[in-house]
Amino acid sequence: MKKGTLLLFFQFFSIYLFSQAGFIENIRMKVDTLTYDLQGNTITYSGEPHLFFQYNDDEEVAEVFLYYDPGNRPDIEILFSNDYSIVDSLIYLQGLARFKVRFNSLTESQFLKFSFYVTLDSVVALEEFNLLPVYNSQVDVYAASNELFIGEEKIIELVTNNPGNLILDTRWTENESINYRFSERGGSAVIHLLPNIAGLHQLDASIHLKKPYLDDEGNLQFQIPVDTEFLVKQGRLAFLAFDQQEVTPREDKREPVSIQIENHRLLQIGKTYRIENQEEIGGPLIAELFTKSRLTNNRVLCELRVYAFHRKSEGYLYLKDGDLARFITNLDITPKTEIASIFIEREGRDWQKSNIVYPGERINVRLEGKGMHKAQISFQGAKDLEIDSLVRNERLSLFEIHIPENISVRNIEIYNFNEQTGKSLAVREYQKPREFDFITLDLDGEKYEVSELNRPIYYEKSLADLLIDFDRDMIDRDGEMYGVQLLDIQFKIFNKAGNLIEIYKLSEFGVCPSGDSPRAHYYDNSNCNPEDININNYVNKKTYNLEEWSKIEIDISHSRQRYNAAGFHKKINIYLKRDYNFDIDVSFPAGLLILKFGSGGDFDNFSKGISFAMMAQFSFYQEGKIAKYKPFKVGAGFIAIDALNYSESSGNRDVGLVVIGSVYPISSNRKLTFPLYSGFGYLLSEQKAFFLVGPGIRVRF
Repeated sequence: MKKGTLLLFFQFFSIYLFSQAGFIENIRMKVDTLTYDLQGNTITYSGEPHLFFQYNDDEEVAEVFLYYDPGNRPDIEILFSNDYSIVDSLIYLQGLARFKVRFNSLTESQFLKFSFYVTLDSVVALEEFNLLPVYNSQVDVYAASNELFIGEEKIIELVTNNPGNLILDTRWTENESINYRFSERGGSAVIHLLPNIAGLHQLDASIHLKKPYLDDEGNLQFQIPVDTEFLVKQGRLAFLAFDQQEVTPREDKREPVSIQIENHRLLQIGKTYRIENQEEIGGPLIAELFTKSRLTNNRVLCELRVYAFHRKSEGYLYLKDGDLARFITNLDITPKTEIASIFIEREGRDWQKSNIVYPGERINVRLEGKGMHKAQISFQGAKDLEIDSLVRNERLSLFEIHIPENISVRNIEIYNFNEQTGKSLAVREYQKPREFDFITLDLDGEKYEVSELNRPIYYEKSLADLLIDFDRDMIDRDGEMYGVQLLDIQFKIFNKAGNLIEIYKLSEFGVCPSGDSPRAHYYDNSNCNPEDININNYVNKKTYNLEEWSKIEIDISHSRQRYNAAGFHKKINIYLKRDYNFDIDVSFPAGLLILKFGSGGDFDNFSKGISFAMMAQFSFYQEGKIAKYKPFKVGAGFIAIDALNYSESSGNRDVGLVVIGSVYPISSNRKLTFPLYSGFGYLLSEQKAFFLVGPGIRVRF
C-alpha cells in the first residue's frame, strides 16, 4: 500500500471514531457563508481530530447544528466556556438541535472545544469536540526601493491582514547575506534588514503564526513566508563592525575600554580617530578610538574612550580623521546599570514605591534606573524568579518573585551578574489584624468564640472563673500569616444597679503564633504572653463574689497605635442572670382584714393599727429584662398584728406564723411603696389558724 493511501486510510479511520464517539452523530457549523462538519472538515492536530473552520473576525458568530438519531432524542446541555458565549439557546428540531454562539478572541484562544452533557435513558455522557480556528493570514513587503547598503539598517513596514496573529521574533539572524529581525512599531509589524554581502540576494524569511492557515494541499501551516529580492550595494563609507554591540564606559572617562573592530586596508594603526554622530563637520564628540594593533582574526585591537552616550536607534557613528569621515559604524554606548528606585505590586493593589516584602508572598518587583536592559538581576534568597521580557528596557525591568515562608535573611540583596548593586528588599514580619476566631471565652467550661458573639451572654450559675483563651495555632495557618497580634483588652464590672464598680485595661497584650508557624523562630517574642487570661487575676472584685445581675463588659480590639483603623473590635457583655432572689424583708402591713377559724366565716376582726412583719421571701425576675422584678413576692415568717397600735381597745394584738404573698406597684424606682398583702398563718396566743388580706407600707432605702 502506498504511503499516501495509508495516511488517507488512518485519517478517515480517526474521523470515523471521532464522529461515532457518542450520541451526537455529527456537528455542522455555519460561519459567515461557509459550512463545516465532522465528515468533511476534520483534521488531525496534535494527535487528535479537530473540526476546523475559517474565521475573519475574532468575535465570529457561528450557528451550530447537532445531529442525532431521530428515534432517540437525547437531552443536551452545553457546558460553559470562556472561549464563547451563547447567543441563541438550544432548540430541538427533527433529528437535530440548533444553537448560536459568539466566539471570544479566536486568535488568542487555546484548546478550543465544544463540550456537552448528553443524557439518554438515564445514561449521562460527556461529549467533547475539538475545534481548530484557521485564519488566512497574508503578509507582504512593500519597499519604496529594493536597494540596500552594507552596514546600513533598513526598516520596512509589513502589510498584513491580521497583525495580532503574527509571532514576531525580535532576535537578529546571523551569518546570512541579509540579516533580519522583526519588531512592532505603532501597532504595525516591521522587518529590520542589515545586509552583509554585495549583490542581488533573495530574502527568505518566515513569521510564526498563532493560528495556522490551510495550504492548497489542505495541510496546516504555522509559518508564513516573507520573500522578496534586494540589491545590496557597497556603502559610500566602509562599515566597520565592533566585536561588542554595547559598551559601558568606565566611571573615570579617561580610562579606555578595550574593544575590537573590523580590519580595513585604509584603517591606520597607532592613530586616534574622532567618533561623531554626523558626517558633516562640527558634530559633537561621542568617543575617541585609538588603534593599537592588528590581530590574526582580521580585527584590530583598539582603545575606546567614551565621552557621551549613544543608541543605535539615534543613527550611525562616523570615524573621522580630523573633520573628514573615513568609516561608518554603530554601537550602543549606555550607562552602567544603576538601580535608582524599587516599586512593589501586590495582587489587587497598585504599584507602591517600597522595598518591604513579607514571607510567603508572590509579588511583582519593578526596578527603575539606568542601563536596566543589560542587567542580569538576581534576588538572594528569593525563588521562582520570572522575568517579564515584554517589559524590559533601559529604564526599568519587571520581575515576579516568590518570598519563601521560611526565609531566614532580613534583607534580600539584589545582584547584577553576581555583584551587589547596593539595593535590597527588606523582609518584614507580618503584623496583620486577624479576625477574632482564635479567641475563646471560657465561662467555667462553657466556651464562646469571640468572632461569633453578637449578643449578650446570660450566665445562670455562679461564675468561678472567666478565662480568655487564645488558639495560637490559628493565627498562622493555611498559607496565610498574620504575625503577632497586639490587643487592647479592657474589663468593666457593673453592679446590679448598673453602676461601674471596677475597670482594668491591658494595653498591647501580645499573642504570638504557635511554634508550628514557619515564622515562629523569627518573631519578636519580647511582647508575647504565652499564658491565657484569667480575669480574676487582674480585678479586685472577683467574679465568684459578684451579686446577681452584675454585668462584666469585655472590650477587645487591635491596638490602634499599631494597626490604626485596620484592626477588629469586639465588645462582649456578660450578665450573671438569676430567675429569683431570696432575702429577708421587713414591712408594715396596716388595716388588715383577718379571718380566724371558728369565727363564723366573717372578717369581723379588723386590725386598726400597723402590724410588723419580718419575712424570708422570694422575689422573681421578669423574663427578657435585666434585673427587673415581677410585681409580686412570696415569703414566710413572723407577723406582729397591731404591733404599733397602743390603744387599750385593741383586741387583735398577737404574734403569728404566716405565709404571705404580696403585690407591689410595677415601678421599682420609688422609695415608698404600698403593697397589697394576702396570706394565712397561725396565731400563737389564740392558737388559731387565720387568713389575712390588706395593704401595707414598705420603705426602700
